[in-house]
Amino acid sequence: MAVAATERPILREGPPGLWRLTGWAPSWVTAGIVGPPAEYSRLITYLPAVRRVIQAEQVHGSSIAAIQQAREDTRPVAGCDALLTSVPGTGLAIRSADCLPIFLCDPRRRAVGMAHAGWRGLVAGLPLRLVAAFRHLYHSVPSALRVAIGPAIRSCCYEVGPEFEARFGSFVQVRDGRRTCDLIGAAIDQLRRAGVAPSRMVDSGQCTSCSSSPWYSIRREGQDTGRLLSFIAIR
Repeated sequence: MAVAATERPILREGPPGLWRLTGWAPSWVTAGIVGPPAEYSRLITYLPAVRRVIQAEQVHGSSIAAIQQAREDTRPVAGCDALLTSVPGTGLAIRSADCLPIFLCDPRRRAVGMAHAGWRGLVAGLPLRLVAAFRHLYHSVPSALRVAIGPAIRSCCYEVGPEFEARFGSFVQVRDGRRTCDLIGAAIDQLRRAGVAPSRMVDSGQCTSCSSSPWYSIRREGQDTGRLLSFIAIR
């Protein structure tokens, strides 16, 4: 089953190495991606009113941490792949080089989330858990949430083994002798089943692994490649 988001955000290039994700969230939300040649340490200089940026440890799981007050500890939040907050001035960030960066926003409750979703996280239902966490913590209405998916490896490049058919069902296709998996479609399907309106989901349409891609990719370049830093914050 093919599932596609109905709109696309604009990845607008700003200072070298900074792409802003525009056209999908209210003006009080700032979101984007930092890549080469920008340095992660300079991220706050690009973000007016953002005083701190918090990262998830990223363990390829489905655990979520809520940042409920200003946090001075700069160490990554242990044991999680997603962060939520309603605290102004606090940025949330994840690193990726093929996995899905998922941006979330509740315009009514003024809360945001940032998630790192690889195939293991998707099998564990991370998108479903994200929506449930918004409902529990912020009393969000799922159909009011806005979601964007940033650059990630796509079915054009993500070749997998036969064991993925049991994990992802119809999101695995075999064509011309190549078995590929549509992780983006699987994520969007979970979000839709959790109640997020298709009209409020956007997909960057960018594949990290394509040969012409400007993004880092473990599949294309190996484990020693760099990492993109995706971020979201309440101004």
